[in-house]
Amino acid sequence: MAAEKRGLFHVFRMSRKLALLSGVFLLVLGASGTAALVLAPAHLLPGYSEETVSSCKTLYQSEFRRGREERLIAVISTDAVKPADRVRIGMRLARHLVETSKPDLVIVQVVDHQGPTGRAEIRGPVVGAEIAHAPNPSKTYATGKPWEARYIDALPTSGGLYFGPRVDMRLADLQTIDNDFELIEGCDGDLVDEEAQAVSEKSSGH
Repeated sequence: MAAEKRGLFHVFRMSRKLALLSGVFLLVLGASGTAALVLAPAHLLPGYSEETVSSCKTLYQSEFRRGREERLIAVISTDAVKPADRVRIGMRLARHLVETSKPDLVIVQVVDHQGPTGRAEIRGPVVGAEIAHAPNPSKTYATGKPWEARYIDALPTSGGLYFGPRVDMRLADLQTIDNDFELIEGCDGDLVDEEAQAVSEKSSGH
């Protein structure tokens, strides 16, 4: 297992801070890999200027402390196929989690709704986008930026996997997207599940 992790980190060429951060994430989910980093401007994203309504659902969410930091990690599935939409959904949820849970750092990983959902399977080509949001970067050792985002520049396969170049977005482009949000909310799939559960509990009480 140790050799496998070292191999994955070498392939993805992650920075020391992000490698440490992703290592914590992998321990939480029981996985062994994440998406990687390559520089490219956000305007090269397919459909970057288009506003597409897409659905998402939280698969896993975990809050934990690292030193004095409060961190929150979430994995969500979505039916969004374009890289721009995956990034926007991940950023929107990251903002929502910061505003509701008040962590020092949020990481959101985005997978396709047709892809694997098991904890050990959330790795490598399963991850279509990864977003890190630190509302106050001075409070975390993981990053010096309020936003970091990377994505796989490809559409998902029929099995929900992503194969293509890995792209790291510029901070200026991420801040532009952040400023464009008119509504900050969680995943609509979570709201549907909560309502269904409430109805079920109410019915069982009679």
